[in-house]
Amino acid sequence: MTSPIAAPFKYNGTAKGLMMWASSELEHVGRIISIEDPNIQYAYALSTVNGMAHLKDALFEYISDHPESHMKSDLLVIHEKVVRVMKHLIKDFNIDLTTIEAFNTRGTLSTLNYLRTDAQSGGKRKSRKTRKNRKIYY
Repeated sequence: MTSPIAAPFKYNGTAKGLMMWASSELEHVGRIISIEDPNIQYAYALSTVNGMAHLKDALFEYISDHPESHMKSDLLVIHEKVVRVMKHLIKDFNIDLTTIEAFNTRGTLSTLNYLRTDAQSGGKRKSRKTRKNRKIYY
């Protein structure tokens, strides 16, 4: 029987530590908005998105490693908020994800595909049949 291959990088965070990290990262957004210079805003937003990508990975790691944790539901909410804020920063400040990927020289971050828009991914989005857009013939 072979042992499962462990991830090469581990955050080994605690639930409380991850909550404090998330609070700290989310505070950056207010500081970014308060800056007037667009070049400084871009640089700060780029750095914040990079930090939030690590936080997202650490949250995912904790949730995966501790599926029975009483903090799981709270951490899932934080995870969703972090991803949502990252998407807003990317959109609002026109953040280039290839810059973050190029900075990830040691491969510590997971893929950033969850942040790519349809234009960035090169693919077209499939339309879904919903009640609103489904044609009904009588």
